[in-house]
Amino acid sequence: MRIRRTKAKNYLQELKYSADNSVSLITTPLLTTQPSIMRTLLQKLLNLLIGASFVFSLLVVPIKAKAETISVSPPKFELFGNPGDIVNEKLKVRNDSGSELTYKMLVEDFQAGDEEGGVLFVEDPDAPKTNFSLANWVTVEPSQFTVPANGERVINVNIRIPRDAEPGGHYASVQIRLAGDQVVGGGASVESRLNSLILLRVSGNVTEKVVLEEFKPADTWQQFGPIDFTLKSRNEGNVHVAPTGTIIVTDTFNRKVQEIPLRVANVLPGSSRAIKTTWDRKNLIGRYTATLVANYGQNQEPLTATTTFYVIPLTLVWIVLGLIIIIVLLITQRKTLKRALNRLTSD
Repeated sequence: MRIRRTKAKNYLQELKYSADNSVSLITTPLLTTQPSIMRTLLQKLLNLLIGASFVFSLLVVPIKAKAETISVSPPKFELFGNPGDIVNEKLKVRNDSGSELTYKMLVEDFQAGDEEGGVLFVEDPDAPKTNFSLANWVTVEPSQFTVPANGERVINVNIRIPRDAEPGGHYASVQIRLAGDQVVGGGASVESRLNSLILLRVSGNVTEKVVLEEFKPADTWQQFGPIDFTLKSRNEGNVHVAPTGTIIVTDTFNRKVQEIPLRVANVLPGSSRAIKTTWDRKNLIGRYTATLVANYGQNQEPLTATTTFYVIPLTLVWIVLGLIIIIVLLITQRKTLKRALNRLTSD
């Protein structure tokens, strides 16, 4: 793999060198008088094409192989357990390539990565554990296995909850990756990996608390739809929650125009999450009010907010301004226009 990268780098250097020389050659009259220069230019162009095709195959083939090598089901477990319980689940791993492959399983803790729902995996097994760690409770059987081409294998995922487990949310990821360097498809050596997330809620003294930080459309003024609403909330409790509800849109006359289901997504403890919900309608005009009617948690705690936005096409704005200007001119210049008309009729 290192040899290929070195070749790709040389080709890119040759590409830059050829591009610089081609400019100087084209602008000099020696191009038509010295055939050797033309041959040199053609040779460099040929090297450019070969190098480009090499880089393309180097970059595209591994990406495609990586995307098509593994699929897992389900991609996420949302589980509930009591201290001392043993929770057993099944994970289906499918080999979508055209050759037999061997996979290995790893278990890692994870935490919220960004406001868009990304996660950060704790890859260091010696990293300090938190109240939300889960990886040490999880075992997978088998930890390494071979799957034939276009075949699948069912993996046992076992979670042993300690009797003194901290109540609330605990989070880990079962990672499936290729074991060692293996050849996939047309000979590309790749390291393909995929994750199945585990969100476990342990019963006990659980705190569910969500603070609404923001509810607004993408823009207060837009020319046309669709309209994207963002609900940003922060989880100050100790367990993951997923707000549910609707967004009710009314017009200038307070008439209900649409009721939009809120997109459901988990908010991990100690993190903020921006959830986008789209009102998929294009032909809109006027002033609108959007009201969030949502709740979260086992006690159905409420989340409410209201925002106002305008949808006015720019073309309509110019038409209205043009009409206003015409009317103002007609009013302010009516005497001048009257005299001009009188002269025309008298002539």
